[in-house]
Amino acid sequence: MAVNNVIVDMLGVVKDFPGVRALDKVDFNLYQGEVHVLVGENGAGKSTLVKILSGVLPLDQGKVDVSVLLGNDQGDPGSCPPWRDLRQMAVPTNWADEDIAAFCASFPDWLVGFTSISAERYQPERKVRRAIEEFGLKGVKVYPHAGFYPNDPRLDRTYTLCESLGVPVVIHTGPKAVRWQWMKYNQPIYVDEVATKFPDLQIVMCHGGYPWVEEFIAVAYTNPNIWVDLTFMDVIEHTFKVPGLCENTIRRLAELIGSQRLLWGSEGPYMSLPLYGSHGPEYYGESQEYLVRRFAFFSAEDQADILGGNAARLLKLNKS
Repeated sequence: MAVNNVIVDMLGVVKDFPGVRALDKVDFNLYQGEVHVLVGENGAGKSTLVKILSGVLPLDQGKVDVSVLLGNDQGDPGSCPPWRDLRQMAVPTNWADEDIAAFCASFPDWLVGFTSISAERYQPERKVRRAIEEFGLKGVKVYPHAGFYPNDPRLDRTYTLCESLGVPVVIHTGPKAVRWQWMKYNQPIYVDEVATKFPDLQIVMCHGGYPWVEEFIAVAYTNPNIWVDLTFMDVIEHTFKVPGLCENTIRRLAELIGSQRLLWGSEGPYMSLPLYGSHGPEYYGESQEYLVRRFAFFSAEDQADILGGNAARLLKLNKS
């Protein structure tokens, strides 16, 4: 489970009571795995903030964004080759869907959980059905670099099930996360077969597909059921020293498929991976700026859609 993501994002929260403003444009970010203590004198607004966060009190102004928690199935360690070291992931892997659902239940209005599957596991579609129908998770994350192609026939029943249930499948493309994974499985061309074979399946391709950017763009353009996640493209541009990668790729995607199929995610501001370095909480806003807000070819409405509106539509959430 990707434990480093933003799980609560409160922006500009205002709460008024008769004769007093209890909260005045409060921003508060909470990352999974963190523990916070609210300190202040009586009347400072501590209880009010918690009541708004838990849904007891309504907002007067501002918003609390929804965050998606992604499962992370890297396969059975007992069957892994000796060079695999799950400790290098820097985040827990192979968490049970029950645990993801229980964590999301802590803040049901603000957290959405996804299961994760591996083609190496027996009948992964059974895991997905239980995750969606019993635990209330809302989608599926696939990490091909764990050792399988996304068009592996063993996943066909899973894709059929997701298509029938109307839940999206998120597929990693591009660079691998840690040294022991296989990057060849992340090539975007293999997603084309999935999108073509399952035309009603909503698929999210992640990270821009570098070093197969042309392939990534072509697959996205020729399959209207594919959405594009821009997450981590800024880190990829800087890590691999490819100036202009983000602007060029995002501009072309905007022109070819439109802003309505583009998504942004936090990708863990506390992410720590040996290949890509560490990132603190400041990365959250920096990533939004570098991947979305700085581009004049996006209108204010486009930016709002990419930074949350499109994801809400994809996940069928009734939140602004």
